[in-house]
Amino acid sequence: MKAEGIRRAARKSGFWRALVIPAAAVMAVPAVATEAQATHQRTVTGNLTMRIMDYESFGPNTVCNRNRTLVPRVVTVGTAKRITVRERCGGEIRVEVQYKLTHQEGGFIRVTEGVVKFFEGTSDNTTDLDGTAAFANIFLYPGQSTSRSVHVQNWNEGQPDDKADLTLTLRNP
Repeated sequence: MKAEGIRRAARKSGFWRALVIPAAAVMAVPAVATEAQATHQRTVTGNLTMRIMDYESFGPNTVCNRNRTLVPRVVTVGTAKRITVRERCGGEIRVEVQYKLTHQEGGFIRVTEGVVKFFEGTSDNTTDLDGTAAFANIFLYPGQSTSRSVHVQNWNEGQPDDKADLTLTLRNP
């Protein structure tokens, strides 16, 4: 009885038609939006500059300046890409920059799990990890770019002159 009274009042006011049409439209819109979001991709570009110094007790230090344009990475909504960039210096040092790109709903890219690893040993293929520095939670909205500067050095052997200073710049065009 109550439901019939509500229907009658809605028909008289014209409110009934307004409720019926949007309900049908609302049911169709999320399916289309979800399908578009699932295939939506963003391309992340950027560059990495590094100044690496290999300290030598027997002669001049080796300084290596690196400027690398990063390979564009396509990231799809809901997926992640793990990136590793390596640079070497002086035959004894290797610096690895690692991070994860995730494309979030709304077109922004989230950068997480960022770490810079500093290896120093008898060759640049060493597994002797002597220092790390972390960075995380960089948010790149569409059309935005941002930079993060990181310093890492030979913490394990107490040699602060074995070091790397870097700037990672990422773009979400």
